[in-house]
Amino acid sequence: MPETTDLSGRHRGVVEKRAEALLRGLISDMGMSPGDRIPSERVLAERFDISRMTVRKAVQRMVDQGQLERRGTAGTYLPEVAVVRPLSKRVSTAISEVVGRRGKRPGARLLFFEQAVADANVARRLRLEEGAPVIAIKRLRLSDGTPFCVETSYLPSDMVPGLVAADLMDAPSLYGLLRERYGLTFGKSDFHVSVANVPEGEAGLLDLPSSEPCLLMRSVVYDVNERPVESLVSWNHPDRVAFESLQADGNALESVYTDWARSPQGTAPDGRN
Repeated sequence: MPETTDLSGRHRGVVEKRAEALLRGLISDMGMSPGDRIPSERVLAERFDISRMTVRKAVQRMVDQGQLERRGTAGTYLPEVAVVRPLSKRVSTAISEVVGRRGKRPGARLLFFEQAVADANVARRLRLEEGAPVIAIKRLRLSDGTPFCVETSYLPSDMVPGLVAADLMDAPSLYGLLRERYGLTFGKSDFHVSVANVPEGEAGLLDLPSSEPCLLMRSVVYDVNERPVESLVSWNHPDRVAFESLQADGNALESVYTDWARSPQGTAPDGRN
């Protein structure tokens, strides 16, 4: 039987949080995507065996947090993501262009710009000697004034001589600046997207709780001569960014299957030769 509404404040809060957790779980279990409509309050109340008032408050909490949106009499929906970022080994698209294509106003806030030296990881990605000079650029990226990702770029200093922070204040796109001033033509990129707990500094910039699961993308962009131009670390807001692969990527589809029940010839099942 659904719980009555004459609960103590403490108990009511517990029930509302439980209802919110149930709703989040249902959205996940149903495989719902941005733009999908969630079931009505009546259906949710019956499914969870709780009162409609409790469901309404749980939904409203998620609306207030930007995780759901009400569309008048049309119902309640998962909000559309602000930015859909393409993943392609053949196409390196400036993020300002990605935002603009969705009819949004791209923006960036320069957080720091410094002459630095490549640590072991950056050196490996950029094919440099450890300690080689690089330019480190950290920016907060915006869509219609709303922050959606924090990005740190590392560029080999010898490829961008004379680059200073003021150049980025005036340039809407780093890639555009690199093309126009330094004649760099981008050929391909490698990337890796994972889920990781966002660092405290980035969390504050993205309006997220510290250690909240976040979309982490690492990529290396190459010029047409296959020399690494940029090593990028990008922390993306999980409710404001989605990644999609491009169908017209130009890459052949490769499928690899390993039957782990069978041992390669000459190798024992436990891996010994």
